[in-house]
Amino acid sequence: MSRLAAKPIAFDSSVKIEIKEDQIHVKGPKGELSVKIQEGVKIELEDNKVSVNIEDDSKKAMQGLVWSLLNNAVIGVTKGFSKKLEVVGKGWRSTVKGNVINLQVGYSHPVDFELPEGVTASQENPGSFTLTSHDKHLLGQTCANIKGIRPVEPYKLKGIRIEGQYLRQKVRKTAGV
Repeated sequence: MSRLAAKPIAFDSSVKIEIKEDQIHVKGPKGELSVKIQEGVKIELEDNKVSVNIEDDSKKAMQGLVWSLLNNAVIGVTKGFSKKLEVVGKGWRSTVKGNVINLQVGYSHPVDFELPEGVTASQENPGSFTLTSHDKHLLGQTCANIKGIRPVEPYKLKGIRIEGQYLRQKVRKTAGV
């Protein structure tokens, strides 16, 4: 069992944290996020550290959840998050124009994917691009939506995938003996 939630979350002076009734607002140089405080969890703010405590042991899981969400918010508003997506397939490519990603992935027409507010994209080469955001949840959901346009098929492993994603290739059927 992880005991990370027992440790306080340290942040630098560029981050401002406000605690309201059931929300924690985190503001930093990259953006602004809010985290919902679960029932039975207490937040203590002292100097440049935030502690997440619980009222009784039955809420131990909620302590870990709130700690993790708050830690991701602090990291997001200071450093940000990024994921690199690869487009794998013969003749398949992607182009980034502003907040629209144009994908040519084997359909009869190109697919335009408009990025939500808070997510930006940069192009390395026609076969890959990087998404960056200060919100880890929004970034992961955007990657999942893009991957859903052309999921990786199990025989040739063609499709849109996150760099470093583990894929297992299926064996094709062979002629009977």
